[in-house]
Amino acid sequence: MTPTLDISLLAYPTLTEAALLLGVSASTLSRRDDLVCERMGERDKRIPAVEVMRLAAVYRKRSLGEVAADLIGRAQERSPEHAEHVREEVERFFEQSRPPMLSESEFLTEAERALPAELYEQVRRVYRASEGTRPPALVSAGR
Repeated sequence: MTPTLDISLLAYPTLTEAALLLGVSASTLSRRDDLVCERMGERDKRIPAVEVMRLAAVYRKRSLGEVAADLIGRAQERSPEHAEHVREEVERFFEQSRPPMLSESEFLTEAERALPAELYEQVRRVYRASEGTRPPALVSAGR
């Protein structure tokens, strides 16, 4: 159990609701040793949005986008004043789950470290030759 957050727990789904969002049974969730949940009352367990998203990535029964949209929609219905907090948790999950982008020099340094010299030279030539054809997002980000 985590300490109670600064959010109404009504914004978070119950164990059963989280299971439905994820496309698994409630018993599947309740058996997890690593389940992060908040107690609400004597028996009710609420699952934080970021935990639901983590489990969605583990089970992969539904797309992360669908789970995120349903999670935010549910929060808007049940606890509209805290829906923004749930949306922020979901966004934070997506931001933290993106693999870090390497700059050109970092990429080439890692390639040089990991590859035999001949292969590294080939990779370096191909990478440098393709600079003009990289996606605009990478070019504008200075990579």
